Amino acid sequence: MQYYLGIDIGTGSAKALAFDASGQVLARAQKTYPTLQEQNGYAEQDPVTILHAIKECFTEIIHSLHASPALIGFSTAMHSVMAVDALGHPLTKSIIWSDNRAASIANDFRNERTIKDWYQTSGVPMHAMLPLCKIKWLKENQTNIFKAASKFVGIKEYILFHLTGVWLVDHAVAAATGLLNLHTLDWNYAALKMASISRQQLPEIQDASTVLTPTKDNLFSINQATKISIGSSDGAMANWGSGALDNQVLAVTIGTSAAVRIIQNQVHLDATMRSFCYPICKDQYLVGGASKNGAYLLDWMQTDLFLYPGNSADFFQQAAQLPIGSDGLTVLPYLLGERAPIWKEAAKAVFFGIGPKHGQAHFVRAAMEAVLFNLYAIAQTLPLTNRPQKIIASGGFIQNQTWLQMLADLFELPVALNGDGDASARGAVLIGLKTAFPTIQFPIITHKMVKPNATNTILYQTAFYRFQQLSKQLTALM
Repeated sequence: MQYYLGIDIGTGSAKALAFDASGQVLARAQKTYPTLQEQNGYAEQDPVTILHAIKECFTEIIHSLHASPALIGFSTAMHSVMAVDALGHPLTKSIIWSDNRAASIANDFRNERTIKDWYQTSGVPMHAMLPLCKIKWLKENQTNIFKAASKFVGIKEYILFHLTGVWLVDHAVAAATGLLNLHTLDWNYAALKMASISRQQLPEIQDASTVLTPTKDNLFSINQATKISIGSSDGAMANWGSGALDNQVLAVTIGTSAAVRIIQNQVHLDATMRSFCYPICKDQYLVGGASKNGAYLLDWMQTDLFLYPGNSADFFQQAAQLPIGSDGLTVLPYLLGERAPIWKEAAKAVFFGIGPKHGQAHFVRAAMEAVLFNLYAIAQTLPLTNRPQKIIASGGFIQNQTWLQMLADLFELPVALNGDGDASARGAVLIGLKTAFPTIQFPIITHKMVKPNATNTILYQTAFYRFQQLSKQLTALM
């Protein structure tokens, strides 16, 4: 049996999906791993633990299908970085996107007079999430490790090195470091100088569809007949996997974090540096913004705030019983600080307008609305040439009909669902097939179109205005 394996290296878990030549899912595996927060503001993961989680997923798929895959493609969460020695051994843990330790460094960079030039070159808003800032932090705070580092790499590059023996990174993940020149698609000398590193300390940049051969003694014992596609970022691959490949379609993903993205055929940058622009392939740029606070906010409310004993589905379902605007309760969802659109590491979550009539269900609904309001605010910052005609949704939130209807009504656009919910893994396979098996082009599966309700749109706009004004007033004080 010939099949194609997509591996998505997420924040909380690694997922592996096996597809046949028609795009049907044959098998899937998922392994979780923890985020370590040894100090306030830190967010790290053990790269060896992630490596073994991916190996377990791979082994499970092999045993299930009794064959090795013809192709493995990768998708990854962005903005991770670790220092490694000359043999590829980690000198640090993987510092992930939600780590805020470099906030003061990012703020210092933001205050430099050349910051607009840097944004115009890199296409990325300045934030502590960027490996550029984290590497600078290592130089200033862990000098011995910084000096000992042979390379600074992300988690996908680390995994690929153990499969292929080479250090490679795709354009989108490279751009997400803050160290890429968006226009030349090479490392940016000025940004390297900001981080105090050389280009030799970074992986070689290659197209996302680049296909490699595994080494004979690779850690996964993968057959050398299997082709390895380096793939790209989870956002880029989610667009590919859900068919959101032109400027008519917005892609919205809500998982632990959240994002709204659209693909354009040329560079588009925001005059006030609020949105990102990542190159994926030739004449294909991913424009959008990502929030640090997606379903994580609801998970925190369920487990830590309310100590809710039931399951997540029941906790979320409470929102369906309440009116739009949650009877005047408004939430600013900045529990982990925030990226787009406010780009403020020190931002905090706010529950505003609480009265005696507000119960747990009001908080749930207001938080669900807040996640969408923040995505809607991000969408307003995107330099779009045309109004999109629909949204394609992916991520865990598509299991919740109430949340999907909220999305359609707020944006006043129909929402189509990615067929299996795991658009990033599917996209990782599709971009690899482009090079390795160009005759195979399995269709994108979408289903269940959710149509907007115009009456609800008006009500959501009123609630959004309240959210927007509150955010403007309070974030200035944070």
